[in-house]
Amino acid sequence: MAHSPRQILAISNSAALFVEAGETPHLANYLIGMTKRKNPVICLVAAANGESSENISRFFALAQRAGFEARHLNFFALDEGDPDRLFAGVDALYLDGGSTRNLRAILREWKADEALKRSYKSGVIVSGASAGANILFEWGMTDSVRSRIEPTRGIGLLRGSLSVHANVRQDRNEALHRHLNGANASYPAFALDDCTALHFSDDELCRALSTKARAKVCCDTGDGTMDRLPSIRLVDGNAVEIN
Repeated sequence: MAHSPRQILAISNSAALFVEAGETPHLANYLIGMTKRKNPVICLVAAANGESSENISRFFALAQRAGFEARHLNFFALDEGDPDRLFAGVDALYLDGGSTRNLRAILREWKADEALKRSYKSGVIVSGASAGANILFEWGMTDSVRSRIEPTRGIGLLRGSLSVHANVRQDRNEALHRHLNGANASYPAFALDDCTALHFSDDELCRALSTKARAKVCCDTGDGTMDRLPSIRLVDGNAVEIN
C-alpha cells in the first residue's frame, strides 16, 4: 500500500487565504490539491478569534468559489465532546488566526490538541494561518498581548519556531532574534512575510510558497543567519514560478 505523507500548510496571514472576490484563491486551490480529492471536506477552527462571524462567512464563501465542502467546529457550542470525534470525517483542517495563547488554551481544555495530533498522524491535512500556523510549531511569536511580541509554546506538530507577519512589524523579527538567543531556542526558525506559506511533508519542509511578488520566506537552521529561501510563486492559471 502506498504511503500517504503527513502534510501541513502553514500560512502567514488569513487574508492570503480569504482573498477578495474576483481574485484567484491560490492557497485554497493549493490546499485542495494537497488532499487529492474532488470537493474535499475542510473544517474551520475559528477559536483563536472567538468565532469571528466575518471570517466564518468568508470561509464558507471561499468554499463555494474554490470547490470544497466547508465545515465549522465551534468550540463554544460543541455538539460532540469526545476528542476523537471532533475531527472525524474531514480531509483537512484550517485553523484561523487570532490569539495563539487563547487557541492553545481552548485546544488543551477540550483535549483537542492531542486529538489533532492523532488526526494528523492518520492522514488529515492540517493547515493554519497566523495564530493557526504558530500553534503548529514548538514555538511561535505572538502578539496575544497587543503591547508586545513574545514567544509562546505551540503544540509541536513541527519542530522549530515561527514568526508570521514578518514584514508588518519589525518587533516580530526582534522577538524571534531574542528567542533564538535564549534558553528555549528551537530550530529551524522561519520568518514569513504576509502572502507566503510553508508546505511540509512528513514533518520536513517541502516547499515555500508566495502569492505576491517580493514576499519573502526566511529560515535560520541554527547557524545564526536568517537566509531567504527560494519560493514558488503561485500565479494565475495555476502556473508557478520561482520567486
